[in-house]
Amino acid sequence: MMKRICYVGISVLLLLMGLASCKKGNTYYEDYQIKYTEYNGTMLEFLEEQGSVYDSLLLVLERVPDLRARLKNPKDTITFFAMTNNSFTNAIDAMNAIRAAGNRPHLFLEDIPQPLIDTLTYHYAFNGIHDTESLKDFVEGKEIRSVDDYRMTMKYKVSSASGIIEGGQQQIVLSDMNNSIFQRYWQESNTSVVNIRTTNGRLHILSPSHNFGFSKLAKFLNR
Repeated sequence: MMKRICYVGISVLLLLMGLASCKKGNTYYEDYQIKYTEYNGTMLEFLEEQGSVYDSLLLVLERVPDLRARLKNPKDTITFFAMTNNSFTNAIDAMNAIRAAGNRPHLFLEDIPQPLIDTLTYHYAFNGIHDTESLKDFVEGKEIRSVDDYRMTMKYKVSSASGIIEGGQQQIVLSDMNNSIFQRYWQESNTSVVNIRTTNGRLHILSPSHNFGFSKLAKFLNR
């Protein structure tokens, strides 16, 4: 009888500890979701200070001076989705694989025609503030025009973590609508970091798996 009482007592204690742990876990993720990373400087300054992580993006921005100027201007208000070097490697490798199959020479970032590099890069920049807080109420996502008036969508998403549905980090799914109202034709990419507050807006970082231009380099430079 005493053993049974001890067993029940230990079971209840473990259950209470488990509940406390779950509560702590939920609180951790809730707290994480509302945090904003503060950076005392412009978006361009942030990108330049991250070592070599954004070398390819900075090279592209040198070729798109109007956008670069906006990312540098502390009095501007803009939202920008930045890409690490890997996103450009993905795009260049995919493009050149097709070109090699057709016995055409490889191309690199500096070889991309100016109108195309302008267009593709502008699709990651948006006037005003667009962050997770402003997107939460749009269950199906929100259509937002890029700075060159191209149709894109942003959708709020919370990943799962530790077995908790929608208990992980906040994300924004950025989609290229490809000028279609049908979602099956859209190409989307998740963020790895969101809500970086800078002196001139909001900066989000796309996942390293993202393909710069939403796979359009392979399409347009292999015709």
